[in-house]
Formats: sequence, structure tokens, C-alpha cells
Amino acid sequence: MIIVPAVDIKGGKCVQLVGGKPGTERVSIEDVVGVARKWQEQGAEMLHVIDLDSALGTGNNESLIETIVADLAIPVQVGGGIRTDEKVYRLFEIGCERVIIGTRAVEDRQFVERLASKYTDGIVVALDSSSKEILIRGWQEGSGKVMRDVAKDLEDLPFWGFLYTNVDVEGKLQGIDPLPIKSLIEATKKHVIVSGGITTRSDLDTLRNMGVDSVVLGMSIYTGTIDFKKVVREFR
Repeated sequence: MIIVPAVDIKGGKCVQLVGGKPGTERVSIEDVVGVARKWQEQGAEMLHVIDLDSALGTGNNESLIETIVADLAIPVQVGGGIRTDEKVYRLFEIGCERVIIGTRAVEDRQFVERLASKYTDGIVVALDSSSKEILIRGWQEGSGKVMRDVAKDLEDLPFWGFLYTNVDVEGKLQGIDPLPIKSLIEATKKHVIVSGGITTRSDLDTLRNMGVDSVVLGMSIYTGTIDFKKVVREFR
């Protein structure tokens, strides 16, 4: 299981929000590139970058993302407000390893089909869920769809895998809810990345035992609840 550090960008800063809600920043760091370098130096095998401004429709941080990708030696996967073919193309052009699509993927199956056929191993579909419902547009709206149904509908398309985020526990440092994760793993043969609520070494052990491919750590490693350098070495 790969331990992946998160770098969420809002207003040109590295932030950590509670439940993805603007104004709930518990972490705010000016030197975003410096943070990315730190995780690489501590042993990260991949970096997870989310453009919160783009997801929320309040701007974008593409130039900063390009700087991060160029600066690091490790692969970078990027998400947040990626809803056009052109944006996906640009992100691969600047060197992103994987591109995460959420809102448009949930609403437009043909979008996923088109991208998956062109960038087979590079596309990740985000299933950001609250009380089983998938949220869209920066987690500001409900989609009216449930995770398991969407996963089954997209299963036969040739993209890399799914990213599941439990919005209900995101950033709260209260631990994971394993039930929806188990449900997704049972519904798909694709790779599954999990984020949201991962707080302890016990959470990591549970996820590894469930067969999760990767986990994304955010609030836990920024607040010191989990020692990133230690766990990335142990789970490598």
C-alpha cells in the first residue's frame, strides 16, 4: 500500500480544510513548493495535489502546480475542477502522472470513456461521498447518485482506478468508516485510493488489510497525528 501525502492549494497556499469547507483552515502554509519538497525528502513515492480554487470555481493554481511537477522527481497526481478535455490535456502536458476527474465523470459517462481510451493508465475517477451520496462541484452540491452505482456503471471503462473520499470524516481526525470502503472494493476490480479521516496507524493497517492500493494523508500528517516519514517507510 502506497502512502501519498496531500498538498491542497487554495489562494496560492497549502491548506487543510475540515470537511472541505472554505473558512475551516486548520493548516495554512505559504511555501507550497517547499511543502511538496519536504514530503519528497521524507520518502513520498507520489504526491497528491488538489486545486481547491478550481474545484470551487474561485480561480486556479495551474502555474503553481506546473512548478511543483517540474521541481519534483516523484510522480504527481492532480485533481480539482478538472472538467474539460483541454484541461486534462494541459495537465498531462506539464508532466502529471495521473489526472483525477470527479464532477464531470459522475455527470458524463462519455467524458470518462473518451479520456480513458486516450490516457488509460492516467485517469482516476473521484467518488467524493457524504452519507452515500456523491458530492460534486467542490463538494458543494449533491449529485443524486450513490457511489456503488456509479462505480458499477463505469467499471468496464479502461481508466486506472477510483479515489474514494469520505467527506463526512474529512479533516476531523476521528478515524475512518470502513463500511463504504469495503462496499467500493467489492464493487470494482480497479485500483482503489482512499482518503478522508485517516488518523492512526490502526486506520492504515485496516486499509491495507482491505486491499486498498493507496491512501492519501492530509490533516493527520500536517498536525503530527501520523508520522509520515515513519509510516511511508513501514508501508513501502
